[in-house]
Amino acid sequence: MKIKTIDLWTEQYKNYYECFNGAFVDGFENNNIPFDRYKIVKNCNCIITVSNKNINISNKHNCIIFYKNNNPVRLMVINKDTEIEKCIDIALKQNFNNKFLKDIYEENDIKSSIVDKKEAPIYNDSNIKKEIDVLSCDRWNLLYNMLKGSYTEDNTHYDNNKSNKYEFIPDMKINYELKTDEEIFLIEHKCAFINETKTKIIPIQENSRLTSN
Repeated sequence: MKIKTIDLWTEQYKNYYECFNGAFVDGFENNNIPFDRYKIVKNCNCIITVSNKNINISNKHNCIIFYKNNNPVRLMVINKDTEIEKCIDIALKQNFNNKFLKDIYEENDIKSSIVDKKEAPIYNDSNIKKEIDVLSCDRWNLLYNMLKGSYTEDNTHYDNNKSNKYEFIPDMKINYELKTDEEIFLIEHKCAFINETKTKIIPIQENSRLTSN
């Protein structure tokens, strides 16, 4: 299965709890159930290439794929040394609608599985210590919220509000390539918004609703 656009989350640094919290809760507003299962893929290689050498986004070596009716609807790419199970446990303990998120998962029978690809890690030339916060965007409502600082489409408190003044870069190319046990993700971005402090970038997915006529 080849996927060219998806709700894509990128962990900026290891054990970035807010990224996990947002990815596991976004979409549950108004009694919606955004996915019915998720799969953890360990020791894989998400190869990330950037056209601007000053924009640092390191390759990722784990991922989580969220599914709805067996179709991938969300992808989170994760750093090599992140304690995935611990981060998920924290995410599922967050309060949502006066109950633990974990209870909502159990009520809706949202199951999980684990695959280990056992691939040797591939690294790119990015400076991990200067990793930029990447908010890949594939739809209009999410873009509006991201430009205001939010990580999520729903109204949550997960955000990066360090600087929300942006410059539009029409020729920024950022590509994600990832092979799991079942999927091939080829996510292309060909333009982006970058904030004035160069700490956050919102690349626009080329094959998404944002670019369709």
